[in-house]
Amino acid sequence: MKDTNKKCPNCGAQITSEVCPYCRNLTGLDSSEANMEYPVIKCKEANKNFWNTWFPMIFAVSFGFFGFIFPIIFILTNSSDTLSVILFSSIFAIIGVVAFIIALRTFIRYNLVKTKGKEIEATVYGYMNDNLLINEMPAQIVKLRVTTNDGPRFILYQLGDIKKPYKINSKIKLLVYKDMFMVKEDDTYHFE
Repeated sequence: MKDTNKKCPNCGAQITSEVCPYCRNLTGLDSSEANMEYPVIKCKEANKNFWNTWFPMIFAVSFGFFGFIFPIIFILTNSSDTLSVILFSSIFAIIGVVAFIIALRTFIRYNLVKTKGKEIEATVYGYMNDNLLINEMPAQIVKLRVTTNDGPRFILYQLGDIKKPYKINSKIKLLVYKDMFMVKEDDTYHFE
């Protein structure tokens, strides 16, 4: 149960979010304890990083070799027991194809948003821990507030990293295409 008796350290107003609705200052409230003041927009991240592009491609190439190339070499050089080699290699081929599809999906999303995306501005409200662990540390989800035709909305954007690169209450630029979002990294609002 969330504590409803928390006060803004700046103006003393009762708070339920990371940013005070009255004085717009940071309240110190953790995003995991804050109320969702606005509806959340479903977000498909279109960012490329090691874990969603190169890692699956390593699997695709490795398992693809053992799933497609190795059986051909084996059959050409050794004709005995080809059925078991084909059955065994089909497992590798399936894993390779699935890994390739994951990497390809990332590249397609990235290119669609990069070429057809519309630029919008978002306010960083806070961070939450993701279920993904990187070196036993939780990856971060940045909670972004955007203004839409239907009013303010939140986007929970998975960063795929343990870093918190944006200051709370700062403005960042996003590119959006349909339900796909990407942080525009070449803007002046980005903080390392």
